[in-house]
Amino acid sequence: MGWAFAWRLARRELDWRFRGLRLLVACLFLGVGALAAIGSLAGAVGGELAARGASILGGDVEFATSQRLADPAERAAMARSGTVSETVRMQANALTAGKGAGAPIQLKAVDAAYPLYGAVRLSDGRSVGAPPADHTWISPALADRLGLKRGSPVLIGTARLTVGGIIADEPDRLGEGFTLGPVAIVPMTSLPATGLIQPGSLYEAKYRIRMPVARDPAAAVAAFRDRFPAGGWQGKTRDRASPGASRFVDRMGEFLTLVGLAALAIAGIGVGNGVGSFLAGRRSGIATLKVLGATSADIARIYAIEIAVAAVLGIAGGCWSARRSYRC
Repeated sequence: MGWAFAWRLARRELDWRFRGLRLLVACLFLGVGALAAIGSLAGAVGGELAARGASILGGDVEFATSQRLADPAERAAMARSGTVSETVRMQANALTAGKGAGAPIQLKAVDAAYPLYGAVRLSDGRSVGAPPADHTWISPALADRLGLKRGSPVLIGTARLTVGGIIADEPDRLGEGFTLGPVAIVPMTSLPATGLIQPGSLYEAKYRIRMPVARDPAAAVAAFRDRFPAGGWQGKTRDRASPGASRFVDRMGEFLTLVGLAALAIAGIGVGNGVGSFLAGRRSGIATLKVLGATSADIARIYAIEIAVAAVLGIAGGCWSARRSYRC
């Protein structure tokens, strides 16, 4: 008896209800579906981070250095690559005028070109860029803590500023990384008035560049570092806009995949019991085949085909279900 004849006998015995093999189909459907869904989710999140890399980073390329600003030669080299936006970040304190209440903040001074991609959205629905002179955009957490609203005065360092709006969405927030307080965005022209930039002050200067489509961001970073090797510059490109978020997604995907594999391995015990029960229920059929002259190898081929068909159905169903759920 060959495989073709074994297939004919197996096809006659199988039906669409898969009596005796339902546990096998169900375990494979759930296990494979979970693994496929985990892979699809991790891939979708990673793909979204890559697709929105420029918006997350705030540019196609970012150069960052600590406790100094770029000198004229460095700014000129950046400008040759595209449109440049300068940002200065540092820790500071915000105080309410008159009440004396205060809170630590992440002060972010931006120039007129900010943001290169996207826009700052305020809670009143406005889409804006850098704040006007002597104004600041503040985060909801800072507004709640100090009881501030639009038009309220606030002291940052020695500068008295007016709250121009509450931030609803900061386009490059994810690319900024960890912060030690709610953010307050001020115009670069107001930074000297705060008196916070002094010799020994801890601050970070970032320069985002929006490049022409034909330019290669990685090549621009390499060329800039080669030209200014002693500048202490850290370069970042849009394809790795948020390394921390990318690592988190990768590790979470690996962890969930391990959990899914462990669950599938445990389900294998149920699969084995189900197959054993299925074969036990076919003893009379097996005995009849033996009487008619079938060998042990022939019988093994018949039931191997039936089990394989059920397994393929469960695996295909799990993959299809995960793909459909992902599309939804």
